[in-house]
Amino acid sequence: MEQLLKIGVSACLLGQEVRFNGGHCNHRFLTHYFSKYAVFESVCPEVAIGMGIPRKSVRLEREDATSDAVRMIEPKSGHDYTDDMVAYSAEKAAELNDLDGFVFKKNSPSCGVFRVKIYQNDQPSERRGTGLFAQAIMERYPELPVEEEGRLSDPFLRENFVERVFAFRRVKDLFDRKWSRRDVIAFQAREKLLLMAHAPHKAKLLGQLVGRIKQYQRDDFAAAYIQAYMGCMNTNPSKGRHTNAMMHMAGYLKNKLSQSGRAELASVISDYRQGYVPMTVPMALMQHMIRRLEEGYLANQTYLAPHPRDLALRNHV
Repeated sequence: MEQLLKIGVSACLLGQEVRFNGGHCNHRFLTHYFSKYAVFESVCPEVAIGMGIPRKSVRLEREDATSDAVRMIEPKSGHDYTDDMVAYSAEKAAELNDLDGFVFKKNSPSCGVFRVKIYQNDQPSERRGTGLFAQAIMERYPELPVEEEGRLSDPFLRENFVERVFAFRRVKDLFDRKWSRRDVIAFQAREKLLLMAHAPHKAKLLGQLVGRIKQYQRDDFAAAYIQAYMGCMNTNPSKGRHTNAMMHMAGYLKNKLSQSGRAELASVISDYRQGYVPMTVPMALMQHMIRRLEEGYLANQTYLAPHPRDLALRNHV
């Protein structure tokens, strides 16, 4: 890989002792494995607005029952950090304009992405909030791949996040240089099966967008393509869609394979679909057959290797 990824990360996940209790939550996958392919932009918004280490915990509180607006409050003192956090988040988000992804701290009133607790008076909390800083990042950069560190323990979600991060870098690299219609068509061809594994319908619409490229100004097309491409990639794949993409690949090989070869490939893909073997098994067989048969179109498919092999992300998917 020519260029390291640039990944935003909640600072505590990189081993920095910035949590409210003075501790950290070092995330081993990030610091011991993924760091080989990325430089990290560490951020602790709570420290950045002067809340100190250690500090009293804060939480999200709903303003009233008729509004979805929330405030970031220190419950013991009633101190309201909302305005400071919102102002800092907007300023920092504007600075972070070349990220390829972001990993946030789960459950945090500033950094949580999913199911952050929201309180209202003495009622039980509701897990349906988003931290104020995370929300600012996602609103400013809707195509940016984001994830929480807790969800990275799930092999499927970890592989999916890393896949999306590398995809975002690839599509930005396409348009960061002098590009032509031919470059876009070639890129679309290489990404076809990966897109199919994520969202076949959106992949088809993306192909139609490429077909209308002459109708756009260059910058407008680049923006529209990146938005549509990441809209597809940010749709989680499924075992069924992976199976469909693999069967599509097998279709390119059927006239070059013997009957026993076709049967072997179909059997291994079926085993994957039924959960008997991980994704690496049919993909390894597919790659072997592609090399042996010198199938150039499939050999160039990003789907075969959407991220570095030594991360072993598909071993348990």
